Amino acid sequence: MTERRNLTGFASENTDGTFVIHIVDDQAEVFEISASRENVELIVSNLQAVLSGESGEANHAKG
Repeated sequence: MTERRNLTGFASENTDGTFVIHIVDDQAEVFEISASRENVELIVSNLQAVLSGESGEANHAKG
């Protein structure tokens, strides 16, 4: 089973059309991923759905 951690920080940047996302957890570890614009838009859409009370499970980003 995956160990769950808490989000303590978040940052992002656009580098030549690729978005680099930094997620900092409660153990001060940084998880860095690169994402396409399409995936960033899917992340935003998913979070908006969850914030409005809908399930975000059907909106898995791919690419």
